[in-house]
Amino acid sequence: MVSTYSAAPGRLLTGGRFGFGPLADLEMELERGNSQLIWGWKRDVENASRVVYFGGELEADNGEVVLSRWYLFYRHRAEAASITRIAAQLENNEQLKPFLTSFRLTPAAGDQFDLRLELGVPDRADLDRVRRLQLRKPRRRFAEIVMPPALPLERAADLLPADIYVGSGLSYEAGLPTLCDMHLAFGVDNEACTQFAVGDEDMLPARLASDLADAIGSFCAVHVGALKAMPTPSMLAIAELKRAGLIGKVFTDNVDNMLAKVGVPFERTRGSGVFNEVYPAEFSSRRLIVIGVAADRRSLVKQARAKGLEIVTVNPCEKVAPMVRHLDYIRPTDPFFKVTADTFFTHLASQALLDGTWAAA
Repeated sequence: MVSTYSAAPGRLLTGGRFGFGPLADLEMELERGNSQLIWGWKRDVENASRVVYFGGELEADNGEVVLSRWYLFYRHRAEAASITRIAAQLENNEQLKPFLTSFRLTPAAGDQFDLRLELGVPDRADLDRVRRLQLRKPRRRFAEIVMPPALPLERAADLLPADIYVGSGLSYEAGLPTLCDMHLAFGVDNEACTQFAVGDEDMLPARLASDLADAIGSFCAVHVGALKAMPTPSMLAIAELKRAGLIGKVFTDNVDNMLAKVGVPFERTRGSGVFNEVYPAEFSSRRLIVIGVAADRRSLVKQARAKGLEIVTVNPCEKVAPMVRHLDYIRPTDPFFKVTADTFFTHLASQALLDGTWAAA
């Protein structure tokens, strides 16, 4: 059974700290978890532009998970009427006042206004990421992907041994939010997930103004959820296959450390996550199985192809955020399994370990 995790609103503690409740074995979970929060996006729609960034640190405080330091940067340039309505929600708001670092509303080119809001306390890395984020050029649109035919699961064990590259499709099964969910938490996309949210479609200011604790809780949902969530059947199957020598290196694009809960060593490819940093990878197998990864943002798949590895994709092809480069790395001749990570790995472990039918490659 897949667990579900819903981020409870944080409780405001002293000094702007937010608490997320007690956790058994808190020190151990934080040690093997990921306590650093880094989220950031820049989106442009014609002449409008929107930047949001959140950074912070989780720590233990009397047996409770606490967001000890945090910083939110929000900048939005759009049609004047929309921006002035948004500014009215935020300016002089009693919930935001204790955390307010800066608030600025200025006229921009044409019939536009530029709104800038900063809450909390940044560190030097936060300020550098915000600076670089604002300099990003508008995203391009991408061509539709030609998908290969889906293969039956009976072919899966023939692909071992292999390295694997896992994305949010794995963590989602533990009840953690997907990237699409985090886009909604930060107001990156509109509520229908059909386009970027600029102007009146931006729901984040209203959420900040009406319930800051709930908004902060949603920003921390992946990290706090990963501390509390139990490993999934697919993670347990990966651990079995790893111990049997059928899985070589494990790469992940996720912010959580859920694989640490089943004792699987992994390499995090994500970097800051705000920018598409290339992760220089060294592979140990002739195949790379890519599970639940929407896009090759870190050029891992590209590197694997350049080194002659066969690329195998496992993805149920469910909804993603608008204009995401979904499966941009796949080729029409690649082996492709249109299933979830849970379905794929539990079948693979059963076939390869119990039946002994795997074929070494």
